[in-house]
Amino acid sequence: MQKLFKALSSEHRITLLQALLKEKEYVCICDLEDLIDRDRSVVYRHFKKLEEAGLIKTRRNGKRLECKLKHPEETEKILKMADKIQK
Repeated sequence: MQKLFKALSSEHRITLLQALLKEKEYVCICDLEDLIDRDRSVVYRHFKKLEEAGLIKTRRNGKRLECKLKHPEETEKILKMADKIQK
């Protein structure tokens, strides 16, 4: 559970999760880089944290690293609950 809360402690990772909520299929991580305006290596580290927390799953497609949410409905509930608590 500690990894989950650590993953949710970053605004950048929250932004990435919100973007993934809109996707049904795997998305190339490179397509999401512009959302947080960070270096590619930083973006990959954010996705690694999300994967370690069990929030996303990744796969290789050639040279591309793709991801999608493991449990979209639960992730949406977690983000909504965190937003309510924060207000």
